[in-house]
Amino acid sequence: MKRVKYGNYPLVYPLPAVLVGAIVDKKPNFMTLGNCGIVSVNPSVIYISSDKSNYTNNGIKEHGVFSINIPSVDLIERVDYCGLVSGRNTDKSKVFECFYENNDKIPMIPDCPVNMTCRVIETLGVHKMEVFIAEVLETFIREDCTTNGIANTKKVNPLIYCMDNMYWSIGTSLGRGFSQGKDYKKQ
Repeated sequence: MKRVKYGNYPLVYPLPAVLVGAIVDKKPNFMTLGNCGIVSVNPSVIYISSDKSNYTNNGIKEHGVFSINIPSVDLIERVDYCGLVSGRNTDKSKVFECFYENNDKIPMIPDCPVNMTCRVIETLGVHKMEVFIAEVLETFIREDCTTNGIANTKKVNPLIYCMDNMYWSIGTSLGRGFSQGKDYKKQ
């Protein structure tokens, strides 16, 4: 099959659409990000990458903590809105109800199926971006998004963002990880 050059565009699929929460100027603020990922599972370490000019970064740097809220597809309008406007000019504290667990500097969104509280362990400057590497302190999941006590991806129904500038939803499960290849025989 013929390949075409696509420049150096980072076509990594998919990206989660997440809402990052922090207290900025004494109010909860949420920004939408697609630049979020896992650094390590054990210990539990994640990263978020945000333009240095983003208003929410001020609260993250001031308090050293933030939340990651995984929205479901039904929140698409509010998620996109939080990415369109800056908390510097628009009070986003009323877009979502908030809850707090063990730290009043980490606002979380109960409408989101998954919430994580995070503590910054390192901040890197990469070009015009700030990369916050953080330890996950606690993870919360709505009970209705579990099956036998385990997170159920289909029930979470996470909103996905892709480099084609489109939001997507999760499709069909294709099999269990670290299992599908057990019967593979190299030709």
